[in-house]
Amino acid sequence: MKSLIEKILIPAVCAIAASTALFFIMQHQEKKIAVVDAVKLFNEYKMKTELEAKVSQRLQYIGHVTDSLKNLLQAQSKDASVSKEELQKVYAQYMQVQNQFDAEYQETNSQINEQVWKRLNPLIDEYSKKQGLRMVIGANGMGTVLYNDDYYDHTASLIKYVNEKYEKGN
Repeated sequence: MKSLIEKILIPAVCAIAASTALFFIMQHQEKKIAVVDAVKLFNEYKMKTELEAKVSQRLQYIGHVTDSLKNLLQAQSKDASVSKEELQKVYAQYMQVQNQFDAEYQETNSQINEQVWKRLNPLIDEYSKKQGLRMVIGANGMGTVLYNDDYYDHTASLIKYVNEKYEKGN
């Protein structure tokens, strides 16, 4: 009888202890995943809005010049006394300014994107490590993540974190 208890009870207790230990280990090594709306994070990052504000005056100025030349071109094209050469000159000026505006807009947009992501990426890494996250998935509504519920969404928390760091000069 004693050997039967030893044969059944000891392995059962060992199995329970092993499964309890395994459960405990798995709970503490939880693979935490977060989803962040990358577009919202980018757009609500204060550094981005400040950089855009710095270049907006220049772009607005070029936009006004473009609009003025366009209005002049439209007015002169209706005026029969304006020669074709004069119309061509105004059109050439208009196209030059329009191309300058497009080029500057694309260049500043590209520079802002680069600067912002260069600053955001280390902050995202830092935040993720502090939160004990193993993976952060960027959702942008364009196919990367089609759906997630609020359980995994860290967007608001991450936006708050990066903006606080930015305000402190980090």
